[in-house]
Amino acid sequence: MNGRTPFAYVAVAGVCVVLHNAVLIIGDLLGIPLWLGVMISFGIVASVGYVLHGLFTFRQPLAVRRLAKYAVAMSANIPLAFVTTWFWNRVVGLPMALAAPLASVCMLAVNFVLGRWAITAPSEREAIS
Repeated sequence: MNGRTPFAYVAVAGVCVVLHNAVLIIGDLLGIPLWLGVMISFGIVASVGYVLHGLFTFRQPLAVRRLAKYAVAMSANIPLAFVTTWFWNRVVGLPMALAAPLASVCMLAVNFVLGRWAITAPSEREAIS
């Protein structure tokens, strides 16, 4: 890992966190159930996150196979986002405008490890060639 990776990760993660929180907060205001808001957020954030992390954080060429791998890795966020947001919002009683960002902070380390694995680890096909 070079010196630029942590800075780029934080910048891209910041974009993803803002997108995720915006979807959940706006969804809550519109009366969208939390599970649906999390699914909508996943579609948007996984797509944007893959492109930005691939280009800027890990500087790897974009490929459909890597996008699929990244989406699978990031799918761990679906239950993680739901449970952490549900906990802060429904159990603790924080409004969504506070619960969603707090849940996002809880998810950052998991996302870095999974994103790095998905984008930088060579696939079997790449390792053979």
